[in-house]
Amino acid sequence: MVGLETAFEILGGKGQLAGVLGITVRALNYKLNADRGVSNLDLTWTAKALEARGNKMLEHAAKLRVVLADGDAKS
Repeated sequence: MVGLETAFEILGGKGQLAGVLGITVRALNYKLNADRGVSNLDLTWTAKALEARGNKMLEHAAKLRVVLADGDAKS
């Protein structure tokens, strides 16, 4: 499933996504190859992990903007 492939790329690899789903990389490969189904729970957990990663990125971006606004960053 392309959605899971994109997710593991964003999360840092198949091992990361497998960990989120509580399965092995081998089991994840079966899902990616459509040899096993992808459940609504798989998609829910994947979405939550992506949201958490996205929130961390947004928080860090906000911190960087504060530094810029304070004039502490050097060009």
